[in-house]
Amino acid sequence: MIRVFHGDDGFSISEVVRRTRLSVGAEELRDSNTTLLEGNSFKPFDIIAAASTLPFIADRRLVLVYGLLGSMDGRDNKRGAEWDKLPAMLADLPGTSDVVFVESKPLRANARGVKAAGPGAEVREFSAPRGPALEAWARDRFTRYEATATRDAIARLVWLAGGDLRLLDSEIGKLALYAGEREVTQADVDEMVGEAREASIFAAVDAVLERRPGVAMRLMYSLLEGGTSVSSIIAMLARQVRLVLLAGTLRAGNVPQQEIGTRIGVTNRYALEKTLGQTSRFGKDYLAQVHRRLLDADLDIKTGKLDERLALEILVGRLSGS
Repeated sequence: MIRVFHGDDGFSISEVVRRTRLSVGAEELRDSNTTLLEGNSFKPFDIIAAASTLPFIADRRLVLVYGLLGSMDGRDNKRGAEWDKLPAMLADLPGTSDVVFVESKPLRANARGVKAAGPGAEVREFSAPRGPALEAWARDRFTRYEATATRDAIARLVWLAGGDLRLLDSEIGKLALYAGEREVTQADVDEMVGEAREASIFAAVDAVLERRPGVAMRLMYSLLEGGTSVSSIIAMLARQVRLVLLAGTLRAGNVPQQEIGTRIGVTNRYALEKTLGQTSRFGKDYLAQVHRRLLDADLDIKTGKLDERLALEILVGRLSGS
């Protein structure tokens, strides 16, 4: 069987790959019957040779090939003409072998890489859920852990995880264990996902706009320690300030809350409520001034005028003195 797993939902892809590996045979023989190929050093013969080998005291042999098909398409093509023979070579593999091509980005249905897997390949795209679909995913995940959660808890958790399914799954597992047989509440999320709460971009925006430099920098450093870049932090702050400006304008025009969310592209209920709350606390002129200073800081970094970390510290200091 030839399979192609592709898309931007790396977590779901890793899960289906794990289940595929479990089907190979007994745990003690699994590694012996699994071949992993990745990078640019292998050739078509390496795939065929691995897949042509009979399984060792097992029913199946598995060959996992990472990143090949995406590199065969268009301007990213790094493979020579020898790879054009791959479909015919794969068609002659023994029925005891599974070859799984894994790609971390979506592939076009008519892409050269997809065609290279052969006409009989099973092609599955995994798209990361967003908006309401992400909340539905989280709700289903709680069910898998034999737990339930309130709507507010799910909305809060989804926002904190920022669409990271791996992090979301990990936190859901912890929350299910913490709550036991009772329903997980928003208070549980705030209690158990402490570091995420401290790093909340809403809290950072509040601290900056309320001229609390000490708190703002602590939150910024928390984000940095979590792997977020300075430029990403500035971009997130600028985006949130822009959303507050847009939401405030729409609110002044008596636009309903749900429609405001649709117009500004904020579908998560928790995020929308926090954004609307900020519209009543910060004036339009002040927000516009903050937005300009965020853009100035971003320009200073991109032109090399200031070191990233220094630019962030100066930015917070200037905003706190606005």
